[in-house]
Amino acid sequence: MYSFARKPIWLAGHALAGGLLVIFVIAGFWQLSRHNEVSDRNAAITERQDMQPLDAGRFFEAVSHTDLADELEHRLVTLPVDRDGRSHWHEGVQIRGRSLNGLPGCHLASPVAVTRSGSAEPHSVLLVEGWLPQRACTAWLDGETGVIGSRLVRATQMTGRIRFSQERGRFGPSDPAQGRLESLARTDVERIDQQTTLDLAPVYLELVSARDANGSRIELGASMPGVAVPQPVPPELDAGPHLGYTVQWFSFAAVAIVGYTLVLRHQARKGESEQIADD
Repeated sequence: MYSFARKPIWLAGHALAGGLLVIFVIAGFWQLSRHNEVSDRNAAITERQDMQPLDAGRFFEAVSHTDLADELEHRLVTLPVDRDGRSHWHEGVQIRGRSLNGLPGCHLASPVAVTRSGSAEPHSVLLVEGWLPQRACTAWLDGETGVIGSRLVRATQMTGRIRFSQERGRFGPSDPAQGRLESLARTDVERIDQQTTLDLAPVYLELVSARDANGSRIELGASMPGVAVPQPVPPELDAGPHLGYTVQWFSFAAVAIVGYTLVLRHQARKGESEQIADD
């Protein structure tokens, strides 16, 4: 009944179908592993943000090591802002191509000087104050600095989320290695450190909260008349599309198995019918 399946053309078909099936299954398990990785990362981020924030001393000691521990990223740190810590706001840069809730825009990053507890020596870190809509980003680059406002001028303490400096991968836009840049493709701390008068820590912070001299919490992202205020950047807890892709690839595999089985069965019945007719 299935003797036709041993013919060369059908053997080639078996190989093709089997090869596609293997590809579908491998792709499905790869997407599943990516989903598990993202889920583990999100769980780690949530756990680290629930930990007691690092103080200035522990933070600068931790980031002074050449090999930064992966467990350090996404930890919270609370730093006292130096009296003149906000005086370097004019050295801020935009990190272009950043979206929030589907809207295009940029991140505003500024060097901030802080005072290490127990030491009069000032330290500094790059602070991503938040997200701005594209119209404000464009206006700021055009020299309209008044379009952007910030409530951090009153801040004497800030809490931020530790993030590692971003590097260009195999693909993607690159920034000039020299010169003063007002806009960068990524949050490259080393590149920004070249053009600021401060000596930046090798990581940057995403602003989470800030307090004034009275200890009162400063409302971030609040609207101000005629200006745009940076909106805090939420933590990256999106599970992504990997689980959906997993179902998709395994569905392809199931369709391949069922479909090819039906093709073989149909061909076998067709051959059987032809044999009966010949008899």
